[in-house]
Amino acid sequence: MNFANFVDLAARNAAVKPAVGDETELLTHAELSERTAAAANALASLGVEAGDRVAVCLSNGVPFLTAHLGAMKLGAVSVPVNTRLNVPQVRYVLDTSDVTVLVTDAAFADVAAGVETAVTVDGSVGHDYRELLDDAAETFAVEPRRSDELAEVVYTSGTTGRPKGVRHTHGNLLANALGIVTYFDLTRTDVGLTACQCFHVTGLNVTTTPLLVAEAENRLLPSWDPAAALAAIENHGVTCTFLTPGMLIDLVDHDAVDRYDVSALETVCVGGTPMPTGRVDDAETALGCPVLEGYGMTETTPLAAFNRPGDDRKRGSVGPPAREVVELRVEDLETGRAVDRGERGELAWRGDTVTPGYERLQHDSAAFVERHGERWLRSGDVGYLDDEGYLHVVDRREDMFTTGCGNVFPREIEDILYDLEGVAAAAVIDARDDIRGAVVTAIVRPVDDLAPGDSDLAAERVREVCEERLEPHEVPRRVEFVDELPRTATGKIDRVALREAFGTTKSP
Repeated sequence: MNFANFVDLAARNAAVKPAVGDETELLTHAELSERTAAAANALASLGVEAGDRVAVCLSNGVPFLTAHLGAMKLGAVSVPVNTRLNVPQVRYVLDTSDVTVLVTDAAFADVAAGVETAVTVDGSVGHDYRELLDDAAETFAVEPRRSDELAEVVYTSGTTGRPKGVRHTHGNLLANALGIVTYFDLTRTDVGLTACQCFHVTGLNVTTTPLLVAEAENRLLPSWDPAAALAAIENHGVTCTFLTPGMLIDLVDHDAVDRYDVSALETVCVGGTPMPTGRVDDAETALGCPVLEGYGMTETTPLAAFNRPGDDRKRGSVGPPAREVVELRVEDLETGRAVDRGERGELAWRGDTVTPGYERLQHDSAAFVERHGERWLRSGDVGYLDDEGYLHVVDRREDMFTTGCGNVFPREIEDILYDLEGVAAAAVIDARDDIRGAVVTAIVRPVDDLAPGDSDLAAERVREVCEERLEPHEVPRRVEFVDELPRTATGKIDRVALREAFGTTKSP
């Protein structure tokens, strides 16, 4: 079934209820149905047919969503494009997805000028999106699609190489949205805040598509700003949102957080990267609601594991696997055999939310493995299931490194750093030198109102605490203090940038 049918279903069931709003406009479900129908007709007038690819390179806002869902109604495949990519990267995305039409704005006028059919929401290049919508009919019969046919292609952030185009079927979207609606008991009375960008799977499929299925209200934040997020929560009575750990820490540490009324909040979900366990209590105190950590990937649409409201939670766990939609296998890092409960290994997934593969099959051979006749997605994440079936994610396999004495998982060291008073953010990388090889390096951002003082003394304190709680080979030999930690477009700490800045050191 075409997932875009939910747009018209919500229009029939809750026509006058708010559906989606940004800084400039708010559409009811009936208006969203009409606007997406107009978008489908407009794209059809440009020659787009079912199965064609339509790229949408826009920040969060009503135009993004109407173009995305309009393409889907037509049976086309929407390709959200990361607006933080540089021009060559955007062109790479367009090329690898064989895009027919690009919908964008003046920020990517140079790219738009180079494609065969360009549509801009501000009329700067090619066809004017607003004029196309004004001239189009506001009714459209949704093109039938099977559950195994493609609905969208969402690209990964590309921080460790070229972005990867992850294919999502209509069935993937349905399983993901229904799973999230069920787990978090979303209803028409909910008001969600989409703070993550919709060009990424978190903004698109953790909040936006589940809220549509729930026939609820969705407020789109155009860019990340903690004050704007707090104001939106207060002004619109936001009941639920999803944030990356960096975003959540920004809210908690915001000087004016106590001056905003966030009492409508019922649930804050956090994911994308592991949340520092020491900051969860801070966040729940500041926001007055449960903070539920979850786990997923672009390749799992992203529902894979989540703590549920009302259930018992374990500190440091991302909750039980979402067994209604996925199956988890934990594999030995060397042999690929299934490991026992409590034993660490790479997480492998299969099920209803797992992608069928990548654009042009470029990464399929490395990402998928066959075990006993079944196809599994290798996640690249290391974790374990405890005796009660809760999943604990240790780290990314690619972030793990080896010193002369054993493996080092940066997240385990970072959790200890966050327990230190005055630490606002922290990251651990492996700096290199010609004699010692990998050098465990901690990079720390102090809270804004705390001067680092004598850095040698502060560094010694960091090492002292780590020595009390870690194995000797895990203790940072080098500690650096920074004003800010670089982040990727999806809010994760940018370890590539950190390795470029601090990745080499001189031996004594």
